[in-house]
Amino acid sequence: MNEKLLEKLDLSPSEAKLYRAVAKAKEITPAGLAKAIGVKRTTAYSMARALVEKGFLTEDGTRRPRVFTLATPEDLQTVIESEKKRSERRQTLLAKLAEEVSVTNAETTYPVPRIKFIEEEKMREYFRQAIPVWNQSMVETGELGFYGFQDSTYVDHFEGMLHWWWKIVPPGFEVFMITNLTKGEKRLAGTYERRHMKYWGEATDFRSTTWVSGDYVIMINTQRKPFYVIEIHDKLMAHDQREVFKNLWPLV
Repeated sequence: MNEKLLEKLDLSPSEAKLYRAVAKAKEITPAGLAKAIGVKRTTAYSMARALVEKGFLTEDGTRRPRVFTLATPEDLQTVIESEKKRSERRQTLLAKLAEEVSVTNAETTYPVPRIKFIEEEKMREYFRQAIPVWNQSMVETGELGFYGFQDSTYVDHFEGMLHWWWKIVPPGFEVFMITNLTKGEKRLAGTYERRHMKYWGEATDFRSTTWVSGDYVIMINTQRKPFYVIEIHDKLMAHDQREVFKNLWPLV
């Protein structure tokens, strides 16, 4: 039996010794193995079972005492196929791991925007979950101005959410929102002292809402069914969008 071949197949010296003992005996019991390689019977059995698991030996448990024999060439071919599949599966998993590491590294150097899409039937529940998070982001960034453009149809469909929001806003919170004038907005005028709304006469064809809250940019469609929300969590994008609205505000 080629000892170097067994070594290259990752068999330990004791496993190689046991394998050679089985090869010499053709078939052998655990007791015979123990005697042949000079170990306890329980140790010999455990070692033989390990080689069965690896595909090098076969075990006949129907005989008493049970016996071990060398795996046949056909058995070894099955092992080859199994190893091939295992290797392919491992390569796939390693490729996925490489992608995860790439994203993790990218987030360290270039923060990757986190984007969520919320369907109409989930919007109210999502607002109640997300608004406290957006408020906290404003506190953490020190940007307590809530900027953007709000399509007035948001008020038509979610006025109750607007009033709930004002109950939980952080101290110092102020809204600076450009909007298109409607009956709903006229009715709300002056309701909240820190809710500053400007009506841009030229903004007659805006069809959605864009809010900037802390490190979040929120885009909302409430003008055409089905309604939806797109939330982007990205510090750089939120900063730049906020600067646009800040500089636009005095001009409206």
